[in-house]
Amino acid sequence: MKACIHFLLIQLALGVCLSATTADTALSPLLLRDQWRFEDPAAWGWEGDGAETALVLKKPSQYKPKFRRPFNLAWFDGAEWYSFTLTCEARLDVFNKGNNDVCIAFGCVSDSEFYYAHLGEKADGVHLQLHVVNNADRKAITKKRAETLPWQPGHWHAIKLVRDAASGSIQVWFDGKLVLEASDKTFGKGRIGLGSFDDLGAFRNVIVTPAAAASAEASSL
Repeated sequence: MKACIHFLLIQLALGVCLSATTADTALSPLLLRDQWRFEDPAAWGWEGDGAETALVLKKPSQYKPKFRRPFNLAWFDGAEWYSFTLTCEARLDVFNKGNNDVCIAFGCVSDSEFYYAHLGEKADGVHLQLHVVNNADRKAITKKRAETLPWQPGHWHAIKLVRDAASGSIQVWFDGKLVLEASDKTFGKGRIGLGSFDDLGAFRNVIVTPAAAASAEASSL
């Protein structure tokens, strides 16, 4: 079974040109390690290989962004997406503030122009929100959200983010439950990023599927 998964992930990795082009097939970015750019390389590390590959935020980042936004981000520079579905497993590794988090960034045009989903433990003015960063401090754009996320120490949680750039729709699921919704058209095509605002965590089994590819797959069933 693991061999089959490993083969599938290799095919997904090879399905896109290794440059910042628009991806038109499903892609597993973690298999393309040399296409990742770390704002603070010392804060990040890799674990495992093939289907077991995990990208780990192992210590606080020393990166200082120009505007108020996540400090700890790793960017995938190998492709850009317009409308897509991103699925992954995420693990939160710090539970010391009562509201720790991991973040998924997308629609990135530059390090100061992107969206991100803040997957914090509890909803408030800035935690557990969808934000836009547009050459200014982050701004919440959330329309609907859950009150809490049941993060568990040492546990991998299933995350799904669906972006429809044409309509502006953004939706995020946590362990199968819809937890964040927003609509915004500030940015269209862009890169994805993984990380945390200022905590620690890890990501594995990351797959990004363009909307056209997802529709074609569904119609063939």
